[in-house]
Amino acid sequence: MMLGFSDPWIFSGYALTILSMVFCIIYGIINWHRGATEKEGDYREEIQWEREEIELIEKLP
Repeated sequence: MMLGFSDPWIFSGYALTILSMVFCIIYGIINWHRGATEKEGDYREEIQWEREEIELIEKLP
């Protein structure tokens, strides 16, 4: 009887839940700003699409 749990599988379920929560928090802290920086040229393709869309809209009757 561990910490009042009659079955070791119940204890292991609680322990794994807490361990996974700790792992997720640590992973989130480590990867907080990864990939958040914008590079020059990231929006070039989007700007081109917007221009093409405006041109198509202007050509409509």
